[in-house]
Order: sequence, then structure tokens, then C-alpha cells
Amino acid sequence: MKTQASNADFAVTSPASPRLAARRAAFLSAALEVFQQKGFAEATLDDIIALSGGSRQTLYALFGGKQGLFEALVTETCSSIFGKLTPERLASQSPDLVLTEVGVRYLEVVLSPSVLNLTRLVVAEASRIPEIAETYWRLGPGRSRAFLTEFFDRQIERGLFQMADSRKGADHFLEMLSGTIRFQCLTGVRQPPDGAEIREIVASAVAQFLNGCAKA
Repeated sequence: MKTQASNADFAVTSPASPRLAARRAAFLSAALEVFQQKGFAEATLDDIIALSGGSRQTLYALFGGKQGLFEALVTETCSSIFGKLTPERLASQSPDLVLTEVGVRYLEVVLSPSVLNLTRLVVAEASRIPEIAETYWRLGPGRSRAFLTEFFDRQIERGLFQMADSRKGADHFLEMLSGTIRFQCLTGVRQPPDGAEIREIVASAVAQFLNGCAKA
């Protein structure tokens, strides 16, 4: 399965009008539901169009096709975590405050029902369609780790962190946040945490992480 060069552009294009933005959101919602019900390979654009009420012409104009729809779903998930946050803007702020804010946003998104369902879809399809897993990683978890890696590099430059490998540091922090609880939620062992529990999880992870990498 090859992705057309223009699909990535379609996936991140912002509609120029509220009406088109609403149509785009309807396509994405329908795509996620159809993907969950049928799997990515068996889902068709006709299924998505029927559920969303849109037109094939508009769908192609916004996303370029089924792959573009999937890429948009993953891209928007990652964008919703960081919003307008950038490593440049955060570089001069207190690391504990930054990691707390990023951690809360991260857990709120990755433990939401829609993202848990998207992750289940990727896992279910990965053996048959490895490109799906690769796209998911590149546009989702990979971007989250790249964001934190750059932030950690800036803290090392400021002399606040001592860290042999900032990429591994990003992996470790995100796993401290979500490793166990995300697996439990994905498998249905427990329900996603509420806001208060998320803040408790983040506070504990930030404290333990900084105790291990803060420069004396």
C-alpha cells in the first residue's frame, strides 16, 4: 500500500470555512468508527461517506483517500496533545512545570476512548498492514518523543539536566507516565482515570524522573 505524496498535505490542511471544518470533522469521526468496526483493510470510502453524509469529491479534496483519513486521525491526536506548545517556547520555563503540563495533556489524550480505540485498531492491523503501524508511529508516538527529546536537549544546554541520551530520556518519561495504566485501559482491565488521578500519576512520574536527571 503506497501513500500518494499529496496525502500528508491533505491530512494537515485546515479548512477555510467553518462549514468545511465541520464536514472534515464528520469525515474523521465516521472514518474512526468504520475503521474500528471493519478494520482498515475492509473499510471502504463508501462506508465512511454513508456514515458521515458527505460527498466523495469533498473527501478526496480534504484527505486524498483512505490513507489520508488515517494520517489525519493520527496527526490530530498528536496536535491535540501539544497544541501551541513548542520546545522553543518552553525552553526557559521550569522543567517540572513543563513536564507536568505536557504529562497531563499527554495522558488526557492517549487515555481518551477515541485514542484507545485508534490504538487498538493499529495493533489489530499491524501484522497484515505494517504501513499502518509505521504511519501511526511516525505521526503519533514518534512526534511526541521528538518533542520531548528537543526539550531535554535544551535543558542540557542550559545546564539543568545531565542525561546521556535525551531520546531514551523521552522514552523513559512517557513510559513512566502511561506504560502500565495505558495497557490496562487498552485491555479493558480498568477504566481510564479521571482528571484527579491523571494529575496524581503525572506528579509522581515528574518527581521520580527529575530526581533521576536533575543536575546537582
